[in-house]
Amino acid sequence: MTRKIINLDSMRQGDPKRRSPQPELQRPRSELSYELQKYLHVLGPAPKRCLETLADLGLTDPEIARYFQIPTSIVTALRLVWNIDGEI
Repeated sequence: MTRKIINLDSMRQGDPKRRSPQPELQRPRSELSYELQKYLHVLGPAPKRCLETLADLGLTDPEIARYFQIPTSIVTALRLVWNIDGEI
């Protein structure tokens, strides 16, 4: 029985008519400049919540920037725009 499931899965993967899931595109945010919007995808599907969580954990802007490999100024600017408290 396991073999049939595996075979069906491989058949589905090879089906050229079946579309692969498209990544969700983030909507433009009017409160952010173009420069800031270029880095939102790095923070995941919920960038504000991600940044709030990391700030709540006590990470500083340089630590967050190093983790995501983005400029510290971007992290600082996002926190200022979204009024996220914590160490800057």
